[in-house]
Amino acid sequence: MRATRATKALLALVESQPGVQWSVAEVQARLQKMGVEVNRVTSYRLLDRLAAAGKLVKSVDAERLTRYALRADAQEPLQVRYECTDCHSVQSLEERAGDAATARVNQAMAQYLQVLQEQGLAPEQTELRLQGLCADCKHDPDKS
Repeated sequence: MRATRATKALLALVESQPGVQWSVAEVQARLQKMGVEVNRVTSYRLLDRLAAAGKLVKSVDAERLTRYALRADAQEPLQVRYECTDCHSVQSLEERAGDAATARVNQAMAQYLQVLQEQGLAPEQTELRLQGLCADCKHDPDKS
């Protein structure tokens, strides 16, 4: 992958906010604010290439919108995210449940991945996405 101005700006953007899952439109708008003009197709290609290279994780949210996030530490067997079905905010398990819950989920997933590997499978990415209302949307009477 060539280290173009757009590629460097995109990497700087996602690395500056590692917990954010970016849509193509959000990336494109933010890059334009940074003075880097890229069209929609180029934005898609850059994001897809970075995902294929293992730098980003590509996922689809509840609205079927493709999002990209900085890949977490490779030592973690699982990325657990909670997505609000109303405001579409995404939070990681580490942020909401704390270290003890994260350790238990990661331990269980490591055991599960070990069984898969023993069966000859080699998963490269494992993500658990929970969906529902976030605390703000749940308590906002206008969103009911």
